[in-house]
Amino acid sequence: MATVKGDVHDIGKNIVSVVMACNNYEIIDLGVMVPAEMIVRKAIEEKVDIIGLSGLITPSLEEMAHVAVELKRAGLDIPIMIGGATTSKLHTALKIAPVYGGPVIHMKDASQNALVAARLLNPESSSEFVERLNKEYEELRLKNSTKQVKTVSLEEAQKNKLNLWS
Repeated sequence: MATVKGDVHDIGKNIVSVVMACNNYEIIDLGVMVPAEMIVRKAIEEKVDIIGLSGLITPSLEEMAHVAVELKRAGLDIPIMIGGATTSKLHTALKIAPVYGGPVIHMKDASQNALVAARLLNPESSSEFVERLNKEYEELRLKNSTKQVKTVSLEEAQKNKLNLWS
């Protein structure tokens, strides 16, 4: 469990850690401002089952994707649980899941982490859960890619400018 590099906020991470510990999960808390390299190294050293990434500020979103890239580069496919105020299912589907080889789960509510972890670690439910998640992310990507953005020429935009003074 770590708050990614560039982010010092740890309240959410600490809440998730407590929830998980209360559900008999062993937590390795790497703290805040944790670089991707340390997350990868600890995941390998400790042979972790799940990686939890937290971030409160917008730059954390890019860093989470960077962590996913580095985990993949190290040959890992450990499930990643993503959470924090700026995170979203759409961002996870568009920017993080596609760059990683394993499951990436956006967590909206700390109380759900233990339930999701149990499904991920249960050999009987894991495949179905991940398959459904990947399908949901694919639908989000498709929906996002088919959005039509209407653009206008510079001349048209200048004609439509707001006139504050007559």
